[in-house]
Amino acid sequence: MGNPPATAALTATRDAASIDAVLDRLRWRVLEFADYSLVPGVDRADAGQGIRFHYVASGTVSISCPAGAIDVRAGDFVLLSRAVGATLRADGPTRLVSGSLHLELGGGVARGLMPTVLFAGGFRTHEPAFASLLETLNREAVGERAGYESVARRVADLVASAALRVWFEHGCGDPRAWLVHLQDPNLARALEAMHADPGGRWTVEALARLARASRSQFAERFRQSVGETPARYLTRLRMERAERMLRAGASVTEAAAALGYDSDEGFSRAFRRHAGAPPSLWRATAGAA
Repeated sequence: MGNPPATAALTATRDAASIDAVLDRLRWRVLEFADYSLVPGVDRADAGQGIRFHYVASGTVSISCPAGAIDVRAGDFVLLSRAVGATLRADGPTRLVSGSLHLELGGGVARGLMPTVLFAGGFRTHEPAFASLLETLNREAVGERAGYESVARRVADLVASAALRVWFEHGCGDPRAWLVHLQDPNLARALEAMHADPGGRWTVEALARLARASRSQFAERFRQSVGETPARYLTRLRMERAERMLRAGASVTEAAAALGYDSDEGFSRAFRRHAGAPPSLWRATAGAA
């Protein structure tokens, strides 16, 4: 179950265009690169600089950092967007392709929007061509061929962009919000506020003040940049947050209260319009799946 077909298709089209625009505005540079094997059962500190990436060529590795721990398996790709002092540990033979990246364009905004750990599971399955490019990058590094730095820079740009695409396509980030941040810092403040507190009593007037615009200017700029009205965007944000809460075991009452609804009935009506089923049924079927 999910959004009505026409609405879902329109949203997918807008998101695809936003992903294209976001990726077009980001430029990555390789700071360092390595291909190595982990010693099973031995912790290895990940002390690299910049935005760290790890691609698991074989085996499984547990990556622990202040944000939590994640198991990364063969074919997975992960970006650590901040210097977090991560620790790597493998229980069996594991080979990693790792390195450090720097965002030359759009870096300040993008790093503020990225989670500490950006996980692109099944990267080899979803992006086989780009996964193979990582192997190419390794051969370039080992061979010290002429032009390696130029090739590495372009390969890193492609691979990091592909990983972000997988992340966006799996619903882990909102590309339209990223695009607005990259284009309009004033409008971005209103989006940040809604994302930080989707259950807040937001009005167009309150959001316009955050964006330093009049009510009418804000409403028009928002519609042109995001592709929908502030009210519709906020409702969708609340419903997507509700899906995550329901999956995590929250009750309908808990979700309704957290997301600013005065009653379970009002929340359930909004959720049904969004997902095509009442929240309790959705959780038992689509949510569980």
